Amino acid sequence: MLNMKILLVQSYLKGDVFPPVYPLGISYIASFLTKHEVRIYDPNLSLNPIDDLIKEINGFSPQIIGISLRNIDNQSRKNPLNYYGDFQHLLRTIKKRCPSTHIVAGGTGFSMFAQEIMNTNPEIDYGVYLEGEETLSELTDNLDHPDKVKGVYYRKNGVVYYTGTRTLPQFEKFPAPGRDIVNPIPYINGEAAIGIQTQRGCPLKCAYCNYPALNGNLLRSRPPANVVDEIENLLHSYGIQQFMFADSLFNKPLEHAIGICKEIMKRNLQDEIKWMCWLDVRGVTKDFLHLLKNAGCSGISFSPDGLSTSSLISLRKGIKERDVWNILKIITTDPVIKDTKFIITMFINSPGETYFGMIKMLFYKFLSLAAKKILKRNVNVQIGWIRLEPDTEIYRVAMKQGIISPGKSLLPANANDVKTLFYLNPSLQFLDRIVLAMASVTESIKGKIKHTLIRRAL
Repeated sequence: MLNMKILLVQSYLKGDVFPPVYPLGISYIASFLTKHEVRIYDPNLSLNPIDDLIKEINGFSPQIIGISLRNIDNQSRKNPLNYYGDFQHLLRTIKKRCPSTHIVAGGTGFSMFAQEIMNTNPEIDYGVYLEGEETLSELTDNLDHPDKVKGVYYRKNGVVYYTGTRTLPQFEKFPAPGRDIVNPIPYINGEAAIGIQTQRGCPLKCAYCNYPALNGNLLRSRPPANVVDEIENLLHSYGIQQFMFADSLFNKPLEHAIGICKEIMKRNLQDEIKWMCWLDVRGVTKDFLHLLKNAGCSGISFSPDGLSTSSLISLRKGIKERDVWNILKIITTDPVIKDTKFIITMFINSPGETYFGMIKMLFYKFLSLAAKKILKRNVNVQIGWIRLEPDTEIYRVAMKQGIISPGKSLLPANANDVKTLFYLNPSLQFLDRIVLAMASVTESIKGKIKHTLIRRAL
């Protein structure tokens, strides 16, 4: 169908992420809907998100409303927030006011639980499974015959049907995301709020992660020149100088990251921009970090996720304990990167972990705090818990160990239910309770400060 009105709605994150993150995913979706009149609504920019959404719907009268569900919850055991509950409330509100409007659900969170979400939320007319750019575009031409489009869930006579998985698209050939549809300016104050995706897919096999199931295990990388074209457009058209490479790992493969850095410097952009990224610890050397710094990199996150040999093996990280220590040594001693912001993420009680391993991890964090205080290095070791997700090895381990029953849904019923969806090593419960209590106090204080700042800023 030609020239329909389509409203795309970003996932609502309850003010938990501030400054708000630019809706990159639905901007890509919008770039494939050029035959239609498309608007994007981001509830995270509003103090009254539901009321403002209703005003948007009343003023626009869309025939299709696409709702993104990226995150099911905030994956916090200390201060859980249930985004899925807000998604359900949004569905009911829209369907009640616009019963004839087609509601399409999609996004990473939806794809993780597509069948269950379709079965329990009759307000959804169609579901887009996995990467939705081509799927939604084709669906708009086949609303009366959704069975003709691969990657779609739909209803017929009250029964949910699935049309079958489609081949992942050639992301490297995608047009630029529709920045003209949703202006980046409201997001400009966040150092990592504007995302640039340089590739999709992940070749790793981490036990807790379902990225390969969602985006495939083969990397689909954009050419460096194409990536830097987007950087230049953001800089010159919108004045965007800070952004985040929104890849699972920017340096997989290493040549991809090097190529982008060299292209940035070839165009002399390095002094005009600042950017952040996630890196795999493998292959990271001083020279590579210097290259990133010289190309404008201001912040790097690593996710070794474990420290002891036993935890790294159980998490299927494919790295050694010495790799994790080596990263800390480099980022706390090398003078060239002394101003770079570093984050290292760890899981506190993964399968295979021991009391000694947990104590060693806490010592690792203590050393980072010492480096921050004494050496004035911007290093932060963040310790958290593993949120169980479908299609992961650690979920199967948790069921085998009796941590979670096979019939237990991984979709939370409420915020308290989120707390029951983490992997907790049965042999480390005592130390785990101590760490959780300490972390909860800290998180509560930070949360109160953050929400005060949000209310003042919006």
